[in-house]
Amino acid sequence: MALFEEYKNHPDSFVRERANNWAIAIGLQCVDGLSVSDFLIQVARQEIEGKITIDDALALIDEYYAHKAI
Repeated sequence: MALFEEYKNHPDSFVRERANNWAIAIGLQCVDGLSVSDFLIQVARQEIEGKITIDDALALIDEYYAHKAI
């Protein structure tokens, strides 16, 4: 099953678009041989569902990976 497949037929076009954008971004990471964390996928789902903004998502991801590098 493809990532975020459950949003493919969502009635809200903005949800479909956000899910597609995240899937593309994560796919590009995979093309480079990188894998994303479960945390990133959870944050992406929150943004897709409109629970947080993209700015919130980016801040959460930046903070998470900044602490992982320590």
